[in-house]
Amino acid sequence: MAPLITFDQKTAMRLAPFYMALFLIVGFQLPFWPVWLSYKGLSADEIGIVLSAPVWGKIIFTPMITSIADYVGRRRAPLVVMSAICLGLFQFYFFAEGFWQIFVLALSIGLFTSSFTALGDNLVLTIGRTQQIDYPRIRLWGSISFIGGAFLGGQMLEGRSPDFIPVLLALSYLLLFVCCLILPEINVGRSETGKRGLRRLISSPVFMIFLLAAGLIQGSHAVLYTSGTLQWQRQGIEDGTIGFLWAEGVIVEIILFAFARRFFKSFSPIQLILLGGAAGLIRWAVMGFAPGVPVLIVSQMLHGVTFAAAHLGAMRYITDELPIEVSARAQGLYSAISLGLVMGGCLFLSGYLYEFFASHAYFVMAANCAIALVLCGYLSRLPHRSLL
Repeated sequence: MAPLITFDQKTAMRLAPFYMALFLIVGFQLPFWPVWLSYKGLSADEIGIVLSAPVWGKIIFTPMITSIADYVGRRRAPLVVMSAICLGLFQFYFFAEGFWQIFVLALSIGLFTSSFTALGDNLVLTIGRTQQIDYPRIRLWGSISFIGGAFLGGQMLEGRSPDFIPVLLALSYLLLFVCCLILPEINVGRSETGKRGLRRLISSPVFMIFLLAAGLIQGSHAVLYTSGTLQWQRQGIEDGTIGFLWAEGVIVEIILFAFARRFFKSFSPIQLILLGGAAGLIRWAVMGFAPGVPVLIVSQMLHGVTFAAAHLGAMRYITDELPIEVSARAQGLYSAISLGLVMGGCLFLSGYLYEFFASHAYFVMAANCAIALVLCGYLSRLPHRSLL
């Protein structure tokens, strides 16, 4: 009699909890951590510095971590070690006082947390080379957990002191450690291609163009992330409707992840990134005119394409176009350059853009997507060959 659960399904059930635990931390931290930092006496600019610490870790440290993972040929082991370090370091928040102690902790933890997604994605995608593992359907549990964390955190914090926020996060880091322990391990052998892999990737013009194109599309969300709520409030939109608009985008993202194999089966990786850029060009051009709620509802539905399709295209590009021996380093550079340097730069500029241009700042984000489309058009015309 055939088993009720296939080996691939068993593997997927060991992978999904990792994303659930990781994004549960984000769901608690993104809306509520600034509240605790303010409670501890940090000013607005100090809070901004503390929150930016993981971004610097992503740019500088993630390529180093992923290079080590490629060198040892393991993915689960570094994740277990990093989750244990983060769990231990986080306990010091219960004794931290003042900006400098909190900043040093945030930077220290951020050096490791910035690499979790890159290594986790690479683990799933590497397993997917030999097994029928559907990355989007595993990744969607992260988005579901993010929504659940934000909602659950709000319910649990009602009537409690902000000192309960680090308790929630400490428990979440413990859960992440446990989920890393149950991840399957892989063993990637070394080869001549894998030697000096980071240098080879950085010196590849095609790969760097890919990173820039993907980063420009993800970075085009910057004005929405930093000033979207402010703009909607300026338009007189009620807080409940604003909350719905934010939730709608993530819900559509989850649906798209769930049916990605069916929707995008015939798309190449570059075509998926092109689709994300084209949707972004339309979305931000419309948002630049400060439309009303009916148009905003349609615009937010495009989040599933501007983020999810472009992200899936980037993941497939790394998997399809690069040798497995350098895949973790490629994932690390995607995290550091596309999601760190390029997107971080867009986030830094977005506040100034909104201050000077208000809703018209979205036109600059549309220009980001237009440039990404040109770069993707160039990549799509290149003959199929190894980037290294």
